[in-house]
Parts: sequence; structure tokens; C-alpha cells
Amino acid sequence: MGKAIFLNFPTHGCINSLLGTVSELVNRGQKIIYYCTEEFRNKIEQTGAEFRPYKGVVNTFKIENDDLSKAIELSVEMAVDKLEHNLEAIRKEDPDYIVHDSLCTWGKQMAVILGCPSVNLMHSFPVTKSSFTFSKQTALLLAKVGFYKIKNELKTNSPKKILKQKYNINLSLADTMINRESLNIVYTSRHMAPDSFQSKKDFVFVGPSLFFKKKPSNFPFGRLANRKVVYISLGTLHNNNPSFYDMCIRAFRESEYIVVISIGFQIDPIDFSDYPHNFIIKRSVPQQILLKQVDLFITHAGMNSVNEAVCCGVPMLLLPHQFEQYLIAQKVEEMGIGRLMTIKKMTPSILYKHVHKLINDSKIKEQAEKYKVLFSQEEKLAHVKAADEILGYIRK
Repeated sequence: MGKAIFLNFPTHGCINSLLGTVSELVNRGQKIIYYCTEEFRNKIEQTGAEFRPYKGVVNTFKIENDDLSKAIELSVEMAVDKLEHNLEAIRKEDPDYIVHDSLCTWGKQMAVILGCPSVNLMHSFPVTKSSFTFSKQTALLLAKVGFYKIKNELKTNSPKKILKQKYNINLSLADTMINRESLNIVYTSRHMAPDSFQSKKDFVFVGPSLFFKKKPSNFPFGRLANRKVVYISLGTLHNNNPSFYDMCIRAFRESEYIVVISIGFQIDPIDFSDYPHNFIIKRSVPQQILLKQVDLFITHAGMNSVNEAVCCGVPMLLLPHQFEQYLIAQKVEEMGIGRLMTIKKMTPSILYKHVHKLINDSKIKEQAEKYKVLFSQEEKLAHVKAADEILGYIRK
């Protein structure tokens, strides 16, 4: 029986797709000790893994205005914090191997320090140099990252200097965005893989993994019967956008559609107390179950949400917030099952026009059904393939 330490970046998007693999490894007799924040204890314990709460002071990932450069800075701070407060406890566990997700910089570095083999589990697209094309967005990001590097050099006790002086870690930009290992498992279909990754043997696309399914609770599914349904969700990190939800209400107020909006926990539902009768507005919804009754999904293009929509054969209107989501949205559009647009340029009339067009586009529906079959077949075995890859790699 092997013993593994799982280390995760504390967001739902980074965790959800990994849980099926954890459960499979436990069922095969592996002892899994899973470190994360208390918010995710219940999800993790459902897999049979032993949960350990992170020690430290930086345990919340919250970035305003979708600023990727700020996310990189926070990732570096969290790496210092997690190494300082958790390294010795993990050393005492004496693990056979370490598994981390692609944003968990401290996971990769702990494996190096402890001399353990390690595997990178990727909930989203690999972002490498080949992914970047020159644009105002990428130029601004690189400029901010460059300024951050200069600031770290000038500051006496900067996080990057602490990593170098205390742990001999020379952290690169790639280590904060992908944390590449000799084995990198990507939780989506190879049909979604960027062309540049089709030949890379260290990236294994196992398919979507949808282990964690939220229970239906008291959602009014009866109201959706015999109606065209539009579902709107901006994910768990980017959903604090009341002006966008107001625009959606204006767009579909007098429409023929039932509109479901998941607004998250940063906004009070009472702010929308006067919404029209054809709207259902909730803090959260059982998304995987709901998507089976949805005709169009308006999404931020996070990989988990896209995988779930494709597995249910639902066309998408994609409004990405960050660079990786833009890459995913481009691929979905290329596959012919969605339309990529910019949320900042959206108006009620434009939104209604494109939703109406997508819902009534028979070609998109046909493509969505095609990929539903392909993705659903892969989803059944994704966690098994991932466990096979991990154990085969470790046993070498």
C-alpha cells in the first residue's frame, strides 16, 4: 500500500475534477492524505482520503478584477506560507509520492525538497509560452509580471527571496501558472487539447472527471418542464457582477425563456427581489443535474463548467474572464458548440440576439450531441485512467 500526499490550491475549480481520481486511488489501497482548507473538508472526505487542514495565514484565494498578475503574486505568497507552516508535518508523514494540482506551486516544491516523485493534475488547459499570442492583454500581463520581479529584487524580504534563501528555490513564471512535472494529467478530452499539445508525451488527456455532483436539494425543476431554458453562471471566483445579472434580467424580462442564474455567495439574492416570473435566481444550483434540462449555457468558460456542459450536449455562449478561459472558449467555438464573446461589450439587445440565434441553430445542436457522446464515454473512465497513469509512473 502506497502513501500519497495530495496538495491543492484552495478553489472549487482546482479541486472538483481531481476527486474521482482520489476516490479511485483509495479504492486501490493507496493511503491518501489530502491537504487543503477547511472549506473543502466535506468534499475531500467523501473520497475516503484523510483530510488535513493547511496551517498558515494565507488561506483565501480572492482576486479582484480578474487580474492574473495579482493571482501570480498571491501564488508566490501562498508558496512561502505553505512551505513554512506545513513542510515539516508532511516530512514526518514520509510519503511515497506527492500529487498536486497545476496552480499548487508549494506542492511541486515540497516534492523537490523531500526528494519524492510527484505528479501534476491539471483541471484546465496547460498554459505555456506557445499559448501566448501578442495582444494588449498579454502585453499588460507581462509588463505587470516584469514590475513584480523588479519589486521583488528591490525588497529586502520579498517572497521570492525567502524561497531562494531558505529553500534554494528559483521560482519561475511557469511554476506559478502550470508547475509542470514529468507526468501531467489533464482532465478534459483530447478533442479539447490545443494542437501544440497533441504530440507532448508528458501531458496525458484522460477526459473530463465529474465525480462530485451537488444534490438537487429544493431546486424547482418542475418550472422547467416544456420550456426553453437558459442557464447563466460565472463560476465561483468571478460571480460578483450584479451589473451583468441586471443586464440579463433586462435582456430576457419579456422573453419566451426560463432563465436560471447562479449568483454565488458574494451577492445577496434580495438585491434581485423584483425579478420577472420567468427567472429563477439562486446562490448555487445543482449544475450537473440542471444542465440536462438546459438549452443554452452562458458561462465564464471555466474547464469544469465546459466539460459538464459538453457531457450534457448543451451549446454555450462563452464570456471568459482570464487568459486560460479565453483559450478554452476559443476551442469550444472551434468545435462548433459555442460562441465566444466579450462580457464588457455586451448589451441586453446583443445578449438576447445571440442567445436566440444559438438556441435555434440546428448545426450547433448537432455538434453538441456529437461531442456529448464522445465526452460522456471518456468521462466514465477518466478517473480510472488517471489512477492508472499515476501508479504506473510511481512504480517505475
